[in-house]
Amino acid sequence: MSSTARMAGVALVLAAFLSAVTPAMAADLEWEVENPFRFFKPHAAFAMHEAAFKAVRGKGAVPSDIVWRMERRLNDPDCRDRSTPDTCAATGGPHYERSRLGWAAQTLPALCYESNTRPRRYPAQCARRYSWGSVKEDYVLPDAHTVKIAIAAGVPGAATGACAWSWQPRRGGKVETRTQPCKDTLTIARVPFTLDPSLSGVAVSVKLPDGRVLSESNVVVEDVFVVALGDSFASGESNPDRPVTFSPTREMVYDPAVMREEQQARRKSAPGKYDLADFADRFDPKSLPKRRMADEEQGRLLRPASDEFVAAFEQRGAQWVSLDCHRSQYGYPVRVAIALALENRHRAVTFVTLACSGAEVGEGLFLDMPAREDVRHPGSVKARAQLDALADLICSNGAAGRTLAASYTLPLYQRGSTQIAARTIGKTWCPPQSRKRPINLVLLSLGGNDVGFSALAAYAITENAGDLAPIVQWIGDQIRFGPSVARAYLEVLDERFKALKDALREGFGVAPARVVQTAYEPIQFDENGQVCGAQPTLGMDVHPKLKLGQARLDETATFLKDFLARLQCISNSRRAHCPAGLATGAGTGFHLVTEHQPKFARRGLCARDPKLPERDGALMTMPRKSRVTDEYKPFSPAAMLPYAARWRLFRTPNDAFLIANTHREGISPFDILQPAYAALYSGAIHPSAEAHAIVADHVLPYARKVLDQRPGAGTIEVRPTPETGPGAR
Repeated sequence: MSSTARMAGVALVLAAFLSAVTPAMAADLEWEVENPFRFFKPHAAFAMHEAAFKAVRGKGAVPSDIVWRMERRLNDPDCRDRSTPDTCAATGGPHYERSRLGWAAQTLPALCYESNTRPRRYPAQCARRYSWGSVKEDYVLPDAHTVKIAIAAGVPGAATGACAWSWQPRRGGKVETRTQPCKDTLTIARVPFTLDPSLSGVAVSVKLPDGRVLSESNVVVEDVFVVALGDSFASGESNPDRPVTFSPTREMVYDPAVMREEQQARRKSAPGKYDLADFADRFDPKSLPKRRMADEEQGRLLRPASDEFVAAFEQRGAQWVSLDCHRSQYGYPVRVAIALALENRHRAVTFVTLACSGAEVGEGLFLDMPAREDVRHPGSVKARAQLDALADLICSNGAAGRTLAASYTLPLYQRGSTQIAARTIGKTWCPPQSRKRPINLVLLSLGGNDVGFSALAAYAITENAGDLAPIVQWIGDQIRFGPSVARAYLEVLDERFKALKDALREGFGVAPARVVQTAYEPIQFDENGQVCGAQPTLGMDVHPKLKLGQARLDETATFLKDFLARLQCISNSRRAHCPAGLATGAGTGFHLVTEHQPKFARRGLCARDPKLPERDGALMTMPRKSRVTDEYKPFSPAAMLPYAARWRLFRTPNDAFLIANTHREGISPFDILQPAYAALYSGAIHPSAEAHAIVADHVLPYARKVLDQRPGAGTIEVRPTPETGPGAR
């Protein structure tokens, strides 16, 4: 290649890069989309992320750890001393309480999602708010966007005086005009949008005081449709949008025989046996932190056995985007979609996540599945099959327009049984001509529940199947079993993924190259890279039957290594270690992201801060009230920092109890097994919000690559960062 050709190629890449990451398409006029992340109703919700993005980005290309940097900017608590939760509370600034609860608590009320309907769903139309007012928009396919345009700094003669603006839809139509100070930004409320770029956008010109005219003929918004599907590693499990807040003084005694909080004398008697490790101080092991409830704020005391108590207790539960799926804004797909909107301000992102905790290819994507919470109300027992919910959403006539019949064969089984049988599942899809729009990008996390992730987790942290048998019955068929059963399921995983690949193509027109799937992060390593279990109850003393067995965890980890290898083969079977005859043939063709896995190699479930292992380990203990001082130790649960930076990137059972605190519905909230249920069913052994941010950073390059395949899309340069990001100390 000649030097001239090479220079021309460099110039083309540079031009594409500038168009993608700067707000200006022309030297004289600069424009950007207002409120471009369409999952948020008001611009203020996006503006919070925009401010964080600008603060941590720096100059030049977008840093490769931009989402993690934003996570820390948004979720570091407002206090001077973050060494412990108590010292943070004692040195808190004016925004301490708001920052302690995390950024998602602020935006939760401002989402285009109907959290309180049954079943929960995305609205057909969403009332979104802009600087000029509000408007109801078709959520899946908007007909316009709001754009802000200004004269670039440094343009001669534009600093003072009045400028006459005019603009007209590029497809033809009425010319609009406005005269305003030249220094002010022009807001064009409704810039037309269609799936045909030639019929979208406006042409804009502005006449300066000296008579010169500046123009931009192609103010065209790129609106991309991003869909997230899958399981708890995509839903954001263990990271509620608004975590539970605990009382600084009250406690919850988990003993059906002792349900009167006023029996304070009980704390002065000898503790009952509960098979917990001895404490240097004296504690009642059945007493745990209690949610801060309305009666405490009102200075009164509800009778624990009363309906009023149960209602008040449930009212202060954790809040989620979708309670039935424990779906959260902290899930990595949300962070990827926000970043895509932030880094290209000529882009709007229409985003839908249907990921659900506990989902697998069968129950979850193809079939309805048990809801995570709120199962007592009509229409709440089941969470809608994700593929059905998506089909209804993109079909122009909703469910009534789904007339295209199809069938898929899936191997199904009762969890814990190795008897596997093929079952044909019939579906109806929206015909291509009736779909509102194509899906530009699918973010996927799937396969873990298909081989029994929950059962394997229970196997690793309990010594025998009877330890938590009642909880097993509550949860349903999520029984405890070891890798030997999981291996039987692994052998048919390829058949399930083939069915999913076919359904995405036939039901939604999604080519495999538009699917970005994340491999699972390693959970089992401590800060030294050793398998957890040397301290069996570290982070698990919420209940005496939880104990991490090193041998069981090692056995499980060996299976998970084989499972991750099989996921790679299902994606691309050309690898040397792949077995022949997989149902996916040469592979699904999905992009499988594995680059994030090394970040977790020393930051697993039991990992402590290498610089302060003793202190960090002590803070992993469940807070309990001292019977000597009547104070919580090792820290007050009211000062819990759910989203502060930690070395470990996974939630322990103690973390899960203190953050989501999910209790079993329909039985006494004081039942002796509620702590174990609250620990396990609240997201133990799942990634923290910080971990999701790290995953998002590694998914982003793949997402950009997929979107760059669209006509007219630019390229983004990713800048490597020094070891100051996640994993560095």
